[in-house]
Amino acid sequence: MLRPRAGAAALLMLCLAACAASSEEQVLVRFFAACRALDRTLLNRLATVTFNPRTDGSIQTFTVTERGSEQRAPFTDAQHEEALRSLSAPTGQNVELAGLSIEMLTKQVTLEADVRTPDGAVRRGMFVATLQRAVGTRAGTVVEGGWIVTRLLRAPAVRTSRGASSAPRS
Repeated sequence: MLRPRAGAAALLMLCLAACAASSEEQVLVRFFAACRALDRTLLNRLATVTFNPRTDGSIQTFTVTERGSEQRAPFTDAQHEEALRSLSAPTGQNVELAGLSIEMLTKQVTLEADVRTPDGAVRRGMFVATLQRAVGTRAGTVVEGGWIVTRLLRAPAVRTSRGASSAPRS
């Protein structure tokens, strides 16, 4: 039988684990913070894109509304920069890609965000972020990269009005 304190501690740990942000959310939080600060050093490790506060505004808070499924594909030469940044992200050290058998994982995340525009107004917006992660294998050893942001697009506002509806009018 568990002691009350041990049971409470176990329950607390379970709750904390359930409330923890996903790895995608964690990289997006760090990405948006680096964008707000114009921290190019951190952005080079976290992304191949930026969200410039002087022209695009800055993401203050966001909520993930949808997570796409993880897509796996073989590495192509066009993904060299993404693979290098992803594999270097966990340690901050450059990884030599030669001799690695690399697979690229891609995931799209839809988020709703509060955006402070360059003129100071705060507006709600929908965005789709594309995240990529490289997984390499060399001599039986697996090297896992971190998620990086490779694309950030404003999603079109989805609004249906009676006038725009395709339903027949009476």
